[in-house]
Amino acid sequence: MDFVSRFRRASVPRLDAPVPASTTRTRALARVAGLAVAGAMIASLAAVGTVAASGPRTLYVAPSGHDSGSCTWARPCRTIGHAVDAAPAGSTIVVRHGTYHEQVFVSKRLTLEGQSATIDASGLLGGPGMVMPGVNIVGMGVLISGPEANGTVFKGFRVENAPAEGILVAMTSRVSILHNELVHNDRGATKTFNPLPSECAAQGPIPGDCGEGIHFLSVSYSRAAGNNVHDNVGGFLLTDELGPTHGNLIASNISRNNKLDCGITLPSHNGDAVADPTKGGVYQNTIIHNVSEGNGGAGVGMFAPFPGTASYDNYVIDNTLRNNGEAGVAIHSHAPGQNVNGNVIVGNRISGNGVDPDYVDTTTHIGIMLGSVADSVGVTVAWNWISHENVGIYRVGPINAAELGSNHFSSVGTHIH
Repeated sequence: MDFVSRFRRASVPRLDAPVPASTTRTRALARVAGLAVAGAMIASLAAVGTVAASGPRTLYVAPSGHDSGSCTWARPCRTIGHAVDAAPAGSTIVVRHGTYHEQVFVSKRLTLEGQSATIDASGLLGGPGMVMPGVNIVGMGVLISGPEANGTVFKGFRVENAPAEGILVAMTSRVSILHNELVHNDRGATKTFNPLPSECAAQGPIPGDCGEGIHFLSVSYSRAAGNNVHDNVGGFLLTDELGPTHGNLIASNISRNNKLDCGITLPSHNGDAVADPTKGGVYQNTIIHNVSEGNGGAGVGMFAPFPGTASYDNYVIDNTLRNNGEAGVAIHSHAPGQNVNGNVIVGNRISGNGVDPDYVDTTTHIGIMLGSVADSVGVTVAWNWISHENVGIYRVGPINAAELGSNHFSSVGTHIH
């Protein structure tokens, strides 16, 4: 078995695996202050909704339905939110073809199946339990949140026009986000809302990103697979403001033309992540078989922006990363006291990507960017196919990159800098 195949087999996490033991710039920095005090949101949101029956059942939603109905096949509900409130934990909600102008909040284990159904969150900033005093977490199209939502499945929907994230999964685990289309979300980045979602607020020269198309915030052992995420501010975002994000699988998705940020971003925003991996850190996540192209930032990025943050031991395997505005893959350590060690970049096809203004300049096109301003960083970069770049692999600072000689280069000016 070759090197790439071994990593493909070994690095994909089991969603039922135990929690692992701890190991040793983006625009999303704007959300740190707003989300640091957001733990109370989960407890409050969990109180929303009522149980209408004692056991799981299948409920139906249709544009022709009525929320005074029983949500049966013959008498469907009119809104997804009403069906969610009425559904006992463990139920399935089938949403028929049509457009639903609402936000959807899930705080218990449910399966939501869209049958060519569209959730249009145009201009919707809040709803019951979504706006907390002093915490500006508003504007997402779909929110799946809290420990009781463990095991929720959300599949087959189009989610569009949310002021913030299309789908926000927060402080839960084993959630599956499957075969959805996310388009034209993060509208708060370019429009004025009152109140403005915290994710959209600029912090100094750093503009807000509004949380991207799909955001895993302090989430474990969950997966996003087969989704088409395009024409948002950014694609996928995995962060750790309220606890670690680890053991997740981002597989077989398309992240395309998200013009203001990265295709798939794994930044740590928690200053306790290095000292205590139970409090923060973005680690042991697998990014595999995705296409990330035409995005404004990096194709895939792992970033530690300030002391104490950590994005480490992640796997970036067998992805197609092309024509992005910044490097195909980027690892950044911006200050002392961070951890971006152990990340693995293997078997990717990388071509025609852009620059890295943080470490190099605005003219040099780079396939893989590895940068650290202080701490020694150990990574594995192996068996990638890199073409049509000025520099194939660019290193700045104390970088120890294993397996560099195994990479392949074509139409690359400088193979390894």
